[in-house]
Amino acid sequence: MADKQDSNGPVKNTLNQNNKNIQSFDSGERLYEIHVKGHLNSQWSDWFEGMELKLMDNAETVLSGRIIDQAALMGILNKLNRLNLTLLSINEIKEEE
Repeated sequence: MADKQDSNGPVKNTLNQNNKNIQSFDSGERLYEIHVKGHLNSQWSDWFEGMELKLMDNAETVLSGRIIDQAALMGILNKLNRLNLTLLSINEIKEEE
């Protein structure tokens, strides 16, 4: 069967024991860049799973680094929410192979 690609990564159609189609997703870590309004100093890096924090001149902070899966991404977004920071954007950075 042909493999498909969606926003969560490669999707593979396979047959289980009962000959029913099931889909498996690639769960490898991805590189993300998250932009928030406001400044956080580098001491917050550990709390954000070791992501690099970069302060921008326009009063924004950019968090960048590898995130292992969607649950870890949600954890980081929840932490930003608890700090009452405004989320500006989330971008997955495609890496050259």
